[in-house]
Amino acid sequence: MSDELILAYVRTREGADKAGGYGIQGIGSILVEKIDGTFDNVVGLPLRATLQLIEKVLNPEGESDDSEGYVHCNFAKRRCFR
Repeated sequence: MSDELILAYVRTREGADKAGGYGIQGIGSILVEKIDGTFDNVVGLPLRATLQLIEKVLNPEGESDDSEGYVHCNFAKRRCFR
């Protein structure tokens, strides 16, 4: 990474309000060569993994009896039903 690239990014002021001094979800992505793990983990809460865990809690395997009032959610499709 060249000094010119770093200076050009600093001049954008995009990273001025970021804890690490750059925003990977914006222009700052040019400063990142590789991500180990998921993009969501780098940016913040791992949403996909969190939604999958919520779905497992709300719709555990073997619990499909609608008479008990369970709400079944498919967060990938953004739908919940009884």
